[in-house]
Amino acid sequence: ITLVETNKLSFHAGNLAAVSVVSVPLAITSIYCITNPKACFGSCPTFYALHDDDWQLVAEGFSSSILPVFEKKDVDMLYWTKNNGRNFRLKLTNEALETHAIRYAGILAFPKEEGKRVFATAQGEFRKMKNLLPPAECMAPEGNCLAEVEEMDHRELYSKAGSRNLAEKEEVVFSFNNTGGENPGLVISTRQTLLTTYLFYQGLAYTGNYMGYYMSSIENGNNQMKKKVEGLWDKLGGIEVFMKTAEGKWQLVEVIEEMGPIAADVHLVKLPGNAPDNVTLKLKMTRGLWRIDYLALGEIGEEATPVVLNPEAVWNKGLQDEKSLQLLNDTSNYLVTFPGDHYLLDYNLPENRAYEIFLNTKGYYLEWMRDEWLAEQDLGKAKLMLAFPGLFMRRIARAFKNSESQMEDIFWGSRYVQN
Repeated sequence: ITLVETNKLSFHAGNLAAVSVVSVPLAITSIYCITNPKACFGSCPTFYALHDDDWQLVAEGFSSSILPVFEKKDVDMLYWTKNNGRNFRLKLTNEALETHAIRYAGILAFPKEEGKRVFATAQGEFRKMKNLLPPAECMAPEGNCLAEVEEMDHRELYSKAGSRNLAEKEEVVFSFNNTGGENPGLVISTRQTLLTTYLFYQGLAYTGNYMGYYMSSIENGNNQMKKKVEGLWDKLGGIEVFMKTAEGKWQLVEVIEEMGPIAADVHLVKLPGNAPDNVTLKLKMTRGLWRIDYLALGEIGEEATPVVLNPEAVWNKGLQDEKSLQLLNDTSNYLVTFPGDHYLLDYNLPENRAYEIFLNTKGYYLEWMRDEWLAEQDLGKAKLMLAFPGLFMRRIARAFKNSESQMEDIFWGSRYVQN
């Protein structure tokens, strides 16, 4: 069985739970979601950590894994998170109208060293860094952007999407007063706006009652269909990082592609050996798609090796949940969660000292359909979206712009919580 479609809110047991897509009436959603169903809260499992006795949102898992075939590993730096002695606790929640299938949710811990921090590269390396400094200058299309990026403080640099083309590009140029030593690296913290969320939900609405057909087709090996879905996201693209060489030419260094609108992702980008003094860098990206919280240049040091930890205990509704613990620690199975589910995950660190902590997850999620989406079924527009994404980005721009200013409030106000 590739996929189970149902309009009953009775959750399946066993393996069927992991492939259950539900069509739900708007009556069970919040007033925010009813106002604009394309802005409903969603995008995979959310994780919280305690900070000053309050639960703070720190990460989201595998944001781009919208089907089992797209399942992949996701490593997220928990930038501000601190452990309490040898104890560390996370809260795992499903706050969306989605089915989450979580293969594992572990942590990677690195003992902290004075004056150094550990960051991860897109290639899966963990490197120690020191002497982190903010940019000396930053210019965006809207003007000076230094205040938005010089600290990791949730004061983000972002713009509105293009009014005629949602794939329109923009550039941000910034420079540093040093090269970060002999081995310079750029630290960049990013998350997406709700543009991808809107397009994903709009695509589901266009497929309507045929949504299960399209999804099952991809799961059953229709590579052409899979490539069309990937091509839609490729049209929006990631964040291209360029460096200006001593000759004044822009050299492409790396492309940051991690998706997700909920929590910031922190990336380390290694700069090439020909980085000049007072290096100047440029970000090229789709206008209105990315939020930049932090930019810094530092010196990359030795590679760091993590302590890999699985949960030692799982708590559900105040009781220890041995079955869920077993599922999270058995990589051949999934912990399946539904809207309103939440768990506390306890980890034991090897020593009573401060650690740098990364969340290590793998899995996928299935978005539930809404009645209002079904009313927009239009297979012609669905085919246009997949076959000619460039043309589609121009045709859908006005509709997105009409709701863009309201989406953030609706998104954060529509999280699903069971009583």
